[in-house]
Amino acid sequence: MSQMLAIAGRELRAYFLSPGGYVVAALFILAEGWFFVRYVFGQGETATLRPIFAFSMLLFALLCPAVTMRMISEELRLGTIELLLTSPASATAVILGKFIGALGFFVLLLSPTLVFVAALEIYGRPDYGELLCGYLGLILAGCAFLASGLLASTLTANQVVAYLITVFFWIILILATKGLPQAELLPTQWQESWSDILFALDPDLRLRDFTIGLLDTANVVYFCSITLVLLVASVGSLDARRWR
Repeated sequence: MSQMLAIAGRELRAYFLSPGGYVVAALFILAEGWFFVRYVFGQGETATLRPIFAFSMLLFALLCPAVTMRMISEELRLGTIELLLTSPASATAVILGKFIGALGFFVLLLSPTLVFVAALEIYGRPDYGELLCGYLGLILAGCAFLASGLLASTLTANQVVAYLITVFFWIILILATKGLPQAELLPTQWQESWSDILFALDPDLRLRDFTIGLLDTANVVYFCSITLVLLVASVGSLDARRWR
């Protein structure tokens, strides 16, 4: 546990000791602020952050891979991965430590959006149950995005490649779940069952339930399961390097 927390603290500090963390934070806050002023903070608009939560899904697909792309890739490029793998820390401790560090930065990244909540409170009557549910959905979705980026980072020493692998994974998943049911490429007898499966795999639809204040355990299990599977795969990928 102490080794995992030490790695997490090291990773979290690294975001504030390099310009990359500030660039990601600035881009996120700038995009969210512009979207809030343009589409939410208007006279006569409903006091809700639903558009912000939906827009964040797109931002996560682009920014979360930037948060995680260097985690293992940089260790591979610099050759420090051997020191890490020969240390007393297990592969599980390394992966969980880096994941917790990335998640901590992600939560800090979301914290400035609480200003939007304050603005809604001043000028409207927001539903705090809906807001809490929406933020829970963002954190769960963020966990899945971060875990996928961490897995990609264990596969290559090139940070750009790790970034692109993660981005294209989520783009392909979202396009497949939204496009294939309407494409009619499958045999007629399979279309209905496959459409149900693809709709169930759509992360955008899962997050949309959170944004309207619907806390469905199926959606919680969906994001937690993806995160767990990707973290286990990351541990396996890193552990495989120990025996090469």
